[in-house]
Amino acid sequence: MFLLNHHPSHRQPLTEQDAATLGLAGAADAERFLAARDNHAETPLYALPALAGELGVSSLYVKDEGKRLGLGSFKALGGAYAVIRLVLEEAGKRLGRAIDVAELHGPDVKAIASGMTFACATDGNHGRSVAQGAGLVGARSVIFVHSGVSNERVAAIARFGAEIVRIAGDYDQSVREAARVAAERGWTVVSDTSWPGYERIPGLVMQGYTVIVRETLRRLPQPPTHVFLQAGVGGLAAAVAGHFAIVLGEDRPAAIVVEPARAACVYATAK
Repeated sequence: MFLLNHHPSHRQPLTEQDAATLGLAGAADAERFLAARDNHAETPLYALPALAGELGVSSLYVKDEGKRLGLGSFKALGGAYAVIRLVLEEAGKRLGRAIDVAELHGPDVKAIASGMTFACATDGNHGRSVAQGAGLVGARSVIFVHSGVSNERVAAIARFGAEIVRIAGDYDQSVREAARVAAERGWTVVSDTSWPGYERIPGLVMQGYTVIVRETLRRLPQPPTHVFLQAGVGGLAAAVAGHFAIVLGEDRPAAIVVEPARAACVYATAK
């Protein structure tokens, strides 16, 4: 377990870029884009009073992302959202005007999307989201998977029409290979991992995750004091903690990041 921002005196202010990415306007855009999708439905928030009593806390809730957009993961909110945003931005550049999400399936936008290719590296769920988003807009997707990704996960990505590229090595090597090939061929990388000079698109992925916070706050009788989050590469934890910070300020909850011992990315990075 990795504890973030447990004490107010240790809290650092968000940067201007973080505030723009994870703020109210961006989160509202993410919800508006989400509402335009055919299979959109708010995911359930379950109260667990018996477990809360056993643990000696006043209340306990679980936000269940297992039914999100047919993907079974919160990552359905990230990669696909970023792909749709990037397609509309490219269409706006080529057509010389702002393009709204309502025009996503219009002939002009679809013609532009059909010439775009989106690439990423994945362990599974992020690649499925990027592939799903590309399929929604009629674009091409190429997903890079490392040697540890199971055949079942590869098949789950491929069913959205993605081209799969298997590489030898680990996740970090797949990230580097996806970036290298995309740069050579003029593809757009939609990664949930950032590196120097490549921050905006991972920021869009994170912006999609803020929908989880907005839905949760609308359902809770009062804001939470503590939020437990999975870590992964860190995007979900940062997005949720950041949006809570913007919405609730000093009253934001403590963000507690939990990782499995065998995949402790954030813990290993902190060490």
